[in-house]
Parts: sequence; C-alpha cells; structure tokens
Amino acid sequence: MLNRIGLSHSPLSQKILFIALLTLGSLIPLGLVMDMTFDRQQLYHQVVAEIGQSWGEQQEIAGPALVLPYTYEMIQESFNEQGQLTKTRHTLDSEFIILPTDLNLDISLKHDFLSRGIFQSLVYNATLSGSANFDIGKIDLPNIVNTYPERARLVFGISANQAIDSIDLFKPQLPPSSGGAQQPIEQSNTLMPGTGLGQLSGLDRGFHQAINLPESTKQLNLAFTINLRGSQGLSVLPTGQQTTINLNADWPHPSFSGLLPMAREIDSNGFSATWNVSHLTRNYPQRFSKNNQINLREVNAHTTLFEPVTHYGKIERAVKYGLLFIILTSIMLLIFELGQAQSLSTIQYLLVASAMTLFYLVLLSLSEHIRFGYAYLIAAAMPLFSVSIYIGSVTRSAKRGGIMAAMLIALYSVLYSILKLEDYALLMGTGLLVVVLGILMYITRHSPEDLVEMKQN
Repeated sequence: MLNRIGLSHSPLSQKILFIALLTLGSLIPLGLVMDMTFDRQQLYHQVVAEIGQSWGEQQEIAGPALVLPYTYEMIQESFNEQGQLTKTRHTLDSEFIILPTDLNLDISLKHDFLSRGIFQSLVYNATLSGSANFDIGKIDLPNIVNTYPERARLVFGISANQAIDSIDLFKPQLPPSSGGAQQPIEQSNTLMPGTGLGQLSGLDRGFHQAINLPESTKQLNLAFTINLRGSQGLSVLPTGQQTTINLNADWPHPSFSGLLPMAREIDSNGFSATWNVSHLTRNYPQRFSKNNQINLREVNAHTTLFEPVTHYGKIERAVKYGLLFIILTSIMLLIFELGQAQSLSTIQYLLVASAMTLFYLVLLSLSEHIRFGYAYLIAAAMPLFSVSIYIGSVTRSAKRGGIMAAMLIALYSVLYSILKLEDYALLMGTGLLVVVLGILMYITRHSPEDLVEMKQN
C-alpha cells in the first residue's frame, strides 16, 4: 500500500517509521521512572509502618466487659484396673463474661503528621469517653458450684497498649435506689495491663481493673475516659446489646468499612459519623463462659483516615500519559517539518523526547521535598520552555515555537486536572484522548503530497 502512494522509500515514510521506533523506545525510560516511583512508594509505606509501630498502629477498641470468676463441677468417667466404671468429681475454675446492655462511645480524633527524613505519616490522637450499663442477673450455667463477685474485674480491649496516653479509673456504680443517688462500689485504685482473656478474640489485649461486686448486685453502671494514639484508622467492636458510637475528626477524607454509619457529615474541616448497632447484627451472645469459642471481631465499625491520592500515586498516573505526550510532540514536529524547507534530524527528535521524559523524573524528585502543585509547575516549566525555545530555534520560526508552547501548556494543564481528580480521572483522560484525536485529524486532513506542494508554494 505504501508503494501505491509512493511512500515506501520516501523520507516521510522513514520519518514515520523512526517516530514509531522512538515511541516504543520511550517505553524504556518511562518504565524506569515508573519503577523508581514504585521503589520510592514502597520506601514511603515502610517508613509509615515504622512510624505507626512507634506512635501507635491502627487501634481496635472493644469493651468494656465484666468478668466474674466461678467454679464448676465436672464428672470424669474412667475404667479402673478391674474394668469397672468409676466417676471422679473435679472442681474447675473458669470465668463468665458479661457484655454491656447499653454502650455509648464518644470518640474525638485530632490528626497530625510525623516526619522521618523526607517522608510524612498521618497519625492521630483520640479521646474516648463512654458509658456502659450491665445487666448482671443470675449466672445460670450447668454444674456451677460457686461465683466470686468479690474478685470480679472490668476489662477493656485495646489492640496497642503502648499507645495509651492516659486513662481515668473506671467509675462503676450501682443503680440508684428508689429516690436515691447512684451508689459507688469498692474498686481497685490501679489499672493493670492485660485482660486475662487471651483466648477471647477482641478482648485478648488491653487492660483491666479489679472491683468488689456486692453479692446481690443485679445491675452496674460504668463511665470511663481514655486518651490514646493511633495511625491510619480506628476500629470499634459493638459489644453492647445496643451500641451507639459518635465519631468526630478534623480530617476531611474518611473511608468507612464494616458496619457503615447511619448518619455522616463530611466537609473540608473534618467529618462526623454516628452508628446505632443492635446485637442482632452479630452471632455471639451478651453473656457467655470463657470456655466458649467466641469471636468478638465478627462485626466491627471501621474508619480509615484516607489519603485520597499521594504524590506517588499521582506520578504513577502521570507516567501512564507519558507515551501519549511523546507521540503528540513528535507528530507536531513532523507537521512542522512537512510545512518548511528544513528537515529535522533524528537527534533533534531524540532530544525533544528526552526532555518530555525528564519531566517525570524532575516531578518525582521535587515532589518529595515541596508541595505537589509547586513541584508540578516547576517540572512542567522545564520541557515547556526548553522544547518550545528549541523548536523555535531549529525551525527558525517563533510562531512554531509558540504553537508548541501552547500545545504543551494545554497538555500539562489537562494532565494536572486529571491528577487532582479522584472519581472522574478516567472520564477526563478519555476525553483528552478524544479531543487530541480530533485535533490531529483536523491538522493532518491534507495528504502528504498536498503538504509537500504547500511547502513548495
């Protein structure tokens, strides 16, 4: 087909073939920049994980729960040496866990950034205030021998104890008698690490406080305040028969998973969210023995302090458009070449493509030290001025240099808009391709022979 239109051995066909090879060759430096971006991103995530381990990782909160020690009797059957069946009674120790009837949690998060070298990590300080009501009632278990309410304890599950800043002592109280005030009960003045429930998923880590529960206690009310640190996110296990969670934060980009909030408000100053969770959303009961296999992590309300698009993610997305930019610039050079008497050398095409590729490396380097918007402006100015001035000088035409500058300004402006978007990035990128294709079709509407003839005239 090329022979039929006289281009099989023409300089134009050779130039088109060279542009195709140049475009394919550009994949190598673009791939190297992509790999470098990925390596820097991995290093960033490693630093974030290290800061999280030192400051406090994603926190998981469960409780409080009331633990009552008890003893029960077990009859073991065995055969003696004479083959006779014997029964042996054993008295064993265990514990009974009571989850709250009503659980109310008010959580306030204040975000901050910690730096290590050139990297920053998003962390938070949390203030947790809450109240819980327990319906103790009678412990109805088979073969129970005795209960020991004087050795009861209140436990609270926290995934990272080392990130606890301060805790006010639990304030357990008996419900008020008719016409009277709430009655405080005897309690330990010390909080102790650990829950003593290492096999209970969700309450396996945390702290506890011993209390002396009166024998006839039927109900117990509790108030508490905890200040702790964390990073990335916060998860709450709704252990109450009815759990209400109010979460407020000064970070404007939350991401919710697990149980979604029934109400939320998000603006540029932060967000607030509310959960009302019934015990019917899960499969474990409110009262059970420690011997039972219970997983309190079955249901959770999780909130992530989401960073919409990190600068590494933006650079990765920018590099994906690199090939398109090089193709468009090369085609524009070819159009300039066809419209003038002077032919551009392969070295000049290579230099322009190199300048276009260098933009991404400059952007990666600068964005680690200054804000992404400023880094993008400086990085885009480099190929904009160097390529447009170079093309104007090579073609001896300020007009063609200006056209190249206008094209690059338009391309980098659209690319920046795409990088700033989250939900509409694909739509914007597709629109860019459609518009560019239409412009190229209009510019190349004349055949090569017509362009040569126009050049001669």
